[in-house]
Order: sequence, then C-alpha cells, then structure tokens
Amino acid sequence: MMARTPADIGAAAAQIEDATHLFSSAQSLTEWRERFGYSQRQAAEAIGCSRGAWAGYEHGDQPIPKYISLAIAALSLGVGR
Repeated sequence: MMARTPADIGAAAAQIEDATHLFSSAQSLTEWRERFGYSQRQAAEAIGCSRGAWAGYEHGDQPIPKYISLAIAALSLGVGR
C-alpha cells in the first residue's frame, strides 16, 4: 500500500465533507441504498446504525445526523473498502 501524505488525507476528507450534502434527505438515503443493492438492514450495518434508526431516517421520521451523512459519503467514495 502506498503511503498517504497529510495532503492526501486532507483532500479525501474535503471530498467526504463536500459529499455529505448529497445524503441529507430521506429520498437520497433510499436512492443510495437501492443503488448499492442494500436492504435497510444491510445499509444500517454498513454505516453503523440500527435498522430501526435507518428506517426512521429513510422515511423522514428522524433527522439525518451529520455522522450518518459522513459515513454514507465515505462509503460512496470507497473509504474503508
């Protein structure tokens, strides 16, 4: 694996931060989940929340926390795979 410099890490972090606005609505969560072929349970496991919490975010019953948007953005950009 190639060594990553602080600049590389900072650039990746900026990309993730910029992408979080894409995952701030219930509809965007559903679209993301379906694009990846995840069930609600699989999506919840991938980002580290319960299936019940995921369902609440996806149905608009609960506001989507920033850390959830960050986790989805990171997965979308291939971080952690």
